Amino acid sequence: MGNRVSDALSIQYPLLMGAITDKVRLAAAVSEAGGLGCIDGNVTPERLRRDIREFREISSRPFSVNFPLVSTPQKTLQERMQIVADAQVAVVLSSAGSPAAWTPFLHDAGVLVAHVVATVHHARRAVEAGVDVVVGETYESGGYRGETDVTMMVLIPAIRRAFPDVPLVAAGAISDRRGYVAARALGADGIQVGTRLIATHEAEFPDHYKKLILAAEDTSTMSGEPPLRPRISRPEFAERVVGEKKRAQMGQGSALIESILSVEEVFHELFGGGAEHARRVADELEALNPAATTANAAD
Repeated sequence: MGNRVSDALSIQYPLLMGAITDKVRLAAAVSEAGGLGCIDGNVTPERLRRDIREFREISSRPFSVNFPLVSTPQKTLQERMQIVADAQVAVVLSSAGSPAAWTPFLHDAGVLVAHVVATVHHARRAVEAGVDVVVGETYESGGYRGETDVTMMVLIPAIRRAFPDVPLVAAGAISDRRGYVAARALGADGIQVGTRLIATHEAEFPDHYKKLILAAEDTSTMSGEPPLRPRISRPEFAERVVGEKKRAQMGQGSALIESILSVEEVFHELFGGGAEHARRVADELEALNPAATTANAAD
């Protein structure tokens, strides 16, 4: 399709599912819709083998297995990486650590690597390690970003400027087609989506989780505890909505989500009509172009 992320990962749409659940059904639905579903690798070896088999019973499409590197013991990680290699899983989505130790091993097994980073410095280390796709995890995201608070408006253009030819995915607060178009305008080739996929019929999450996402406003989330600092629901907000100070991991993009959709409907929302929206913006920008304005005045 001429998209660096889609081409690199052999998927129809440049959308990666974030590491948001250990349930296989949602991952399979995302891959079936044309994206890259994600299953949890930080489980027992028996569970990982079972989940890979279960996914392939539902879908023949590519998918990823997620590994948070620093929070997984080395021996445990080695065993699970071998399982992924033996099963010829398409992609490993690694995060929270250096991918240098595992990328050559995975490449030798024919497994691609997408690595999550929160700064240009970490993006550089990932590129030097030879990863296939870089995922920029921004301040707005519900995911793990450590000590950094770099926003989408800065992180994605900065990584793109530093590495103009690397397939780049933007992660954080992308919940609709405007977010997708904006991420592309900032320099991303694709997007990683988490919170929007939790608010779907296929996502097996507790009722309170989805209620909090639907009720969220722009100030309803906060950074969690270090060292990983995931974005979570504010306790006073949760108490007001569900009657308890429930902690739900959710990005700032929850403020833009108003309904529970199917995964297929989420794809339609993200990718349908984006070109028309981008054209309207482009037309307005062209009208403001000083060079064009000067030329028109001269005529």
